[in-house]
Amino acid sequence: MSIRRAAVVAIFFSAFGLQASAFLQACPFCNVVEPAFAERRAESDVVVIAEATEEVDTTRKLRRYLIRQALKGGGALGATTNVQAADLVESAGLALLLRRGEASWDVTPVDETSLAYFVRTPDAQLPAAERLPYFTKFLEHPAPAIADDAFREYGRAPFDAVVAVAAGFPYESFRRLLVDPAVLDERKGFYGLALGLATDPAQRAANVALLRKLVTAETTDFRAGFDGILGGLLWAEGETALDLIDARYLDNADAAEGDVRHVQRALRFYMQYGRAIPEARLIRSVARLLSRPGTAAEALADLTRRKAWSYAEQAERLFLQSSGDDPALDRAAANYLLLSPQADAAAALRRLKQAEPERMQDALRRGAVLGVRE
Repeated sequence: MSIRRAAVVAIFFSAFGLQASAFLQACPFCNVVEPAFAERRAESDVVVIAEATEEVDTTRKLRRYLIRQALKGGGALGATTNVQAADLVESAGLALLLRRGEASWDVTPVDETSLAYFVRTPDAQLPAAERLPYFTKFLEHPAPAIADDAFREYGRAPFDAVVAVAAGFPYESFRRLLVDPAVLDERKGFYGLALGLATDPAQRAANVALLRKLVTAETTDFRAGFDGILGGLLWAEGETALDLIDARYLDNADAAEGDVRHVQRALRFYMQYGRAIPEARLIRSVARLLSRPGTAAEALADLTRRKAWSYAEQAERLFLQSSGDDPALDRAAANYLLLSPQADAAAALRRLKQAEPERMQDALRRGAVLGVRE
């Protein structure tokens, strides 16, 4: 590979998130998007405790709030004692109002319990491993506002910080929550992953027993958080768990498509963070996903990320067997062959250009934008 081509390949990996650097968050199974309160507080210039009045502008859907206490940026308010903000609180109700610059007020309704929780949340500038223990006990708090915020903190924290505080997890409680039908589906992935982090022998044994039971359960129902359960088992048992997952899902033609997709996400998580399973062993499991139409494109992308260049033949075959209505698969196969430094990949690329010139040209367009030339 020429120096110029190597440089372009490096740009490709960086531009499209293909490096191994933090393309997953702490809990890739949590689907946390919104910032937690502490993040919003840190980004705000003014934070106040306010009480809603009866005065409502129904046209603009604004209510007037009386400022009771400034928690941050009180000097910017001057002599202001009341403000208009979104009509989200009934008269005499409490709210935390946050504002950045001249933007409108962000309203967070609170009661005495949630107000105490929010006011005491650790500063967002502190290291995550110092902050997270505060939120652990609130993860399934009866007040939805509190439980939601605590979950956001874990969902957005760096994974190494979650590992660092895992010894303090209430694992018996987490085991109950994982199988509780009342727990929100999107949270079960976190609890499954968390169970895999235990280091205490007794807790680890109980956690693994539950994870294995869930992984091997016969069901046709949607399995909430199953990717996190698989990820937790991989973290706890390493190659032993991977052997089980291969046999039950990747080598099983009758395995449900949804379960296999969960496996793919769990493998991607482990490739990013895990260390106990040798990379070559992981790659063999990822390559098994090439045989399934629903997972082949992402599997090729994962093999490209790991620079596993032994699958040119499969990439070529996938491109040829495709009907052309799956652009993601076409691009994944073309990118794999284009970026591989191996001679067999270059030969496969030339054959595909002859066999399917228009599809290949379209699939290679991303590489052409970056200036890649064979």
